[in-house]
Amino acid sequence: MVANESLSSARAEFTHAFNHAVPGILPEALEALLTKANYNGTSSAEKGRIVSARSLLPEKWDAISRAIPVHLVHLLDRSITTAYSTFRPASALGQATELALLDSSTFETTLRFNEMTQNFRDKAGQGLLDLNIRIAVLFGQDDIRERENPFRPYLLARCIFLAVEEQRLPKESEAIIIEQLGESIAGSMATVYEAANAALEKQGISAHLSLKISKSPESQTSRNSNTPAQGGGAGGQGYSTMQAGVFPGAQAAGQGHAQMQGAFPAAQQASMVSPGVRLEQLFQTVRGKPLSLPPATPILAQSAGSMQTAPASTSYAGMPSLDTQVVNAGPGWLKDANALGGILRQAFGETVATSNGQRDKHAEGSIPFTARESAPAGASNGGNQGNSGQFAHAGLPSSVGTASADLIQVPAALVASHLQNIESHLKQRAEAQLPPELSMGLGKVLGQMHKVMVPDSVAMKDGQGEIRNLIREHKDALHSLAKDTDEQMCIDLVAMLFEVMLCDEMVPIKMRIDLGRLQFLILQLALKEKNLLSDGKHPARLLLNRICSIAYSAEQIGDVENHVAEEIARIIKTLMRHDSEVPELFSRIQNRFETFVARELRTNDVHIRRTVKAMDEAEIRFMRFACIAVAISKAMPKVHVDPGFRSFLKTEWVKAIEVAERTDAILARRYRLLVPDLLWSVFPKTENEERSLLSSMLPSMVGTLRHGLDLMEWEKARQQKLLNWLAEAHSKALRPSADSKKPQGLSLPAMHERFEQFTNQADTVEHSEIHLYEFAREYYQLAVLAELGLRTRMLDKEVRKPPATTDDALTVTGAAESSLNPAYLERIVSGTLIDIKTDSVKAKACLRWVDPYLNHVVLSLRGEEYPAVLSMRVFCELLDFGKLRFVEEEPLFERAIHILLKSADEVDNVRV
Repeated sequence: MVANESLSSARAEFTHAFNHAVPGILPEALEALLTKANYNGTSSAEKGRIVSARSLLPEKWDAISRAIPVHLVHLLDRSITTAYSTFRPASALGQATELALLDSSTFETTLRFNEMTQNFRDKAGQGLLDLNIRIAVLFGQDDIRERENPFRPYLLARCIFLAVEEQRLPKESEAIIIEQLGESIAGSMATVYEAANAALEKQGISAHLSLKISKSPESQTSRNSNTPAQGGGAGGQGYSTMQAGVFPGAQAAGQGHAQMQGAFPAAQQASMVSPGVRLEQLFQTVRGKPLSLPPATPILAQSAGSMQTAPASTSYAGMPSLDTQVVNAGPGWLKDANALGGILRQAFGETVATSNGQRDKHAEGSIPFTARESAPAGASNGGNQGNSGQFAHAGLPSSVGTASADLIQVPAALVASHLQNIESHLKQRAEAQLPPELSMGLGKVLGQMHKVMVPDSVAMKDGQGEIRNLIREHKDALHSLAKDTDEQMCIDLVAMLFEVMLCDEMVPIKMRIDLGRLQFLILQLALKEKNLLSDGKHPARLLLNRICSIAYSAEQIGDVENHVAEEIARIIKTLMRHDSEVPELFSRIQNRFETFVARELRTNDVHIRRTVKAMDEAEIRFMRFACIAVAISKAMPKVHVDPGFRSFLKTEWVKAIEVAERTDAILARRYRLLVPDLLWSVFPKTENEERSLLSSMLPSMVGTLRHGLDLMEWEKARQQKLLNWLAEAHSKALRPSADSKKPQGLSLPAMHERFEQFTNQADTVEHSEIHLYEFAREYYQLAVLAELGLRTRMLDKEVRKPPATTDDALTVTGAAESSLNPAYLERIVSGTLIDIKTDSVKAKACLRWVDPYLNHVVLSLRGEEYPAVLSMRVFCELLDFGKLRFVEEEPLFERAIHILLKSADEVDNVRV
């Protein structure tokens, strides 16, 4: 009864506080949506979707605001009945027959729902943690789990989703409204949870747990059994021993139990062609160490102090006894007769080996690389976290890796036994849900390892200060769970890749640590999706390549480093919460990250932001110019007129029309109608009526022409030269023709009919026609920059040489545009670092913005305050001539693969 009263009181306060916050959502949400729609970094299509959603929200708000409390009541009824599965209010079951609290797989498997829930959790802060403790105290539980809290953030996110979904809005608008409502109400989470805590505090329920020490010794036999861990229900309770740093079968040396020692008879007779030796040599080469024949490698880990050796016949959880294991036998996928480089090339999708005589672009000095120092030969395993049998994770103290008396070394066989227990437990839980053909083996175990066994950032460094290769540490245990040699090979390949990537100096150290924490996730994905290692376009590779590249670029340019670091931290946090089972996890995150990078690099610096706006405005003006020019050209082919006058009308007068259309539509139409009038006026007039008509039209035509020339700011001398030519042409046209056989021009109505589409219909242009007017693009760019007073550098003229110089000079041609190299375009993205080395410009730069139509890029030059603009065509020409190069010659994964292949070739070359 006390629990019932306490929960009822907390529920009333919780519901009241949340419902009180709901009415304030609408104005805040509408204001936020308007801000998003007006944001310069938002695409026109996205703006349209946001505006549409914003218009629908007020119409549906009454229904949504009424539905939210209703759904909250149902969800609270159900959640209270399932809290720790011990409390069953009689009034709840009958009301919740149609609504199951945990049937929301549609939302729980989407990042949008998870992110809203996490956002609520973050905003609630300490209030939510205190409430979790109070609920555990209320039910007399020692295990604090948020999912047992009947007022957890999941319910609030769920009721918002349900309330909006039942309105049956268009999917795009629905997603935008749901996301915005979640963002708008998130600020009230602290108040809501404070109200619930206050209600329970009044009932005498504190947010403190008593410390209880349980002494329940287990026998060695029970610890080695394969019985599933107790409490393996929701919330990962079955892995509590793993999170505490204690593993089945592990005993401290001081307790008198036998420990396994990795001491074996000397194996100096092992051949250099032994697979195990060759694999170890490959790791040595990757670390930058000279090749050597390693001593006999212990299979099991050793403790920090002296340890007793267990009997050779001892086996753990079905693992083979020690006398059956072969020293340096190596993995089954690596055979003596096969070249290591050839096997790796096949696995990574490489078809041609690098010949010995060919220059390797990954030769020494090409890529900065830090050799991984191995531990001294005489060092004890207590100071080396790289041992395969030693588990370390976020639950261990920061002293892990040093020779501490509290450190328990776990034999690899026992680690494998514990992982097999996890596998067995997962199988039992999933038999009723998954078809039998789905493997519940290593992949599922890796998913759990990723979520509960990854060390925090501080513990990711070993005793030598190097980033730990977690896969290699646990290689023996993982190999024992692999179902075939293909999975063993995948384990070794991913471990090798991380051995290289974690030493790559083109990735900042903080990013390398974060990358190291994703090892189990990437291995799980590699086992699930075989093309991860061979397909350079795999979403996971693209995401990690991009994140590491941007992290390096941000470190170099400086002004966006903090914002980029925060965004990458959010991505790593998201990846640490999920495993590879989440659909399209990497591709979704990459799309959002690309949007963030483009926006941040474009808007962070005021000069770059204004330059990008100027380039957008110049492109709009240029496209209008091109449309008008194409329209006038289509009407003029059959009109025979002086070439100079024709050129004036097709270029200079088109500029005047474009300027007028931006300011005065009536004036722009006058300018368009002047074109057929001027053409008709210069043809000979044979009839007196035509001469009279021309004489009456001349003042108006000349006045409109002068107005347009002034609008274009033509100099007076230039204007007078044109007017003189036109006056002479009109004088000739008004004289009677002495040659009656000379062809006569069109009549004025016929001329206007020919220009009907140009004067009265909308202009259109084909993409293939634009290149004919490329000469005008730079004109508009310079004009807009001048109008805005920007000091942006236009690099095209600075880096190009005059046409008549050397053969390899960059020149401008009037020929049709050639297609840009697709290989270049893949690398020309925001955030890319480049190195320009021409006669006039020598600088390192970062691509801050790439024109969506691939016409130009905006650069920030190192050491300069103002940005620069470089056309895409000249950019590619500079690449062709070696005047420009990418600082990062290859993405992270590709660099690692090629370094690994080069190291494998070295190992093959020293085989005996």
